[in-house]
Amino acid sequence: MASSITSAGSASGIDFESIIQASLDAKRATLENRTTTKKEEANIELSGVGKLKSALEAFQTSLQAFTEDNAFNQRSVTIDQPSDTTYFTVEAEDDASNMSYDIAVKQLASTEKISQVINVGDENKFEAGKLTFTLGEGDDQKTFEVDVQEGDSIEQIRRRINDNDLGITANLVQGVDDSGNSVYTLTIDSGASGSANNNMTISVSGQSGSGAQSLSFFEFAGREGDDAAVGSDGWKHTAAKDAIITVDGTEVHSESNVFDEQISGITLTAKKVTTSDTTDADGNPVYNTYNLSIAEDYDAVTKKMESFVSAYNTLMSTMDDLYEHNTYTDGENNYDGGELAGDSMLRSLQSQIQNFVTSFGFTGEGANRTSIYNMGVEFNSDGTLELDSTAFKEQLSDNFNLVVNAFSGEDGMLSKLDSMVEEYTKSGGLLSEREDELNSTISDVEAEESENESYLEQYEESLRQKYANLDTMISGYNSSLSYLSSVL
Repeated sequence: MASSITSAGSASGIDFESIIQASLDAKRATLENRTTTKKEEANIELSGVGKLKSALEAFQTSLQAFTEDNAFNQRSVTIDQPSDTTYFTVEAEDDASNMSYDIAVKQLASTEKISQVINVGDENKFEAGKLTFTLGEGDDQKTFEVDVQEGDSIEQIRRRINDNDLGITANLVQGVDDSGNSVYTLTIDSGASGSANNNMTISVSGQSGSGAQSLSFFEFAGREGDDAAVGSDGWKHTAAKDAIITVDGTEVHSESNVFDEQISGITLTAKKVTTSDTTDADGNPVYNTYNLSIAEDYDAVTKKMESFVSAYNTLMSTMDDLYEHNTYTDGENNYDGGELAGDSMLRSLQSQIQNFVTSFGFTGEGANRTSIYNMGVEFNSDGTLELDSTAFKEQLSDNFNLVVNAFSGEDGMLSKLDSMVEEYTKSGGLLSEREDELNSTISDVEAEESENESYLEQYEESLRQKYANLDTMISGYNSSLSYLSSVL
């Protein structure tokens, strides 16, 4: 509120403006003393709660990475194939178990193809009409149509065929016949591999009969047996085939070169046939086998545990920094400690986590009770953890399942830690509630600050009014005194 008096004391000559300002400054300091400190401390605490929550969420993310299904079930894959040749590759899946197989690749998957030589003539122009391509059978049958325009060249028809979403492709190789005429070898690939996918047909309809090259070249009624085309003169048919491997002598088929369901726990991709230079007594080719071995990967599991130990130590360090006490000088807080200096919730949570980790026990085989210390995890005097990798790997070697279940099983240490931390980090959890309370406190202080500003405006107005009256009165006294002095 702007005052109607801007220069108090102008009538009397007394510096009432300084008196008013000093009174306002004193009143403002009294009011701000009640709000500024409270607001600053609430903001510092709110920042500290936010940092604690972020640190806990990062720690929880590391816990959840270890507690997912089969997170510790790390496996190493070894294939004894030559270093300069890859016959097949293997990826171990989450549920892989120890295994050893002798693998041979007998056949790679291939797609159905048809090809023929077409003499397009000098003009290389085809009559108008429609080509209908069909793949699949029954409910799985799919078709697409190619509208050939009058006068289209073989190259234009190839481009029209390739404009489809079924995976069918058409390719041309240009050459000349014995008479020197331009000829093309047209190859159409169904794009679908596997022995069950030998069902491509091409029908022709709506020919214009214009006298240009006939579209009948393209008609393909389908295969008969392995390689003969029914009513499809001119086409050479190549059948689609399965990929075939043997696993310990058992033949396994796949429509593609990827075997992702046939062998539990792994995905195998065939790359090259393992034919040798020898044949058996019947003259059949002999396929070399290569050993596939999958076993626990102790190094990978150890790295996971090292990551947990690192995440735990980072959390403890963050908590220590946040909890560090402030120092005081002449009774005044220097605010040089952590943003949650001496906070009871923080200290309680840190102690809860430390006590849980250091005292956690679990039952092994029989009734034997053991702890993390028996598995290579050490607790240092500064509150941090340390992993003895050698001792940990020895425990993995002696009892892999016990170690995995102890840390990542449903009742394992990391799962329980995750549940403990979740009470603080979840929406509506303990830290969210505390943030809401602090934000409410800050809002209340800001409302009080707004009220104080209104009060100070009214206070200033009252001071100016009071000193204006005093200024007028003193000015009157001065005028009377001056008059008396002049007549005496």
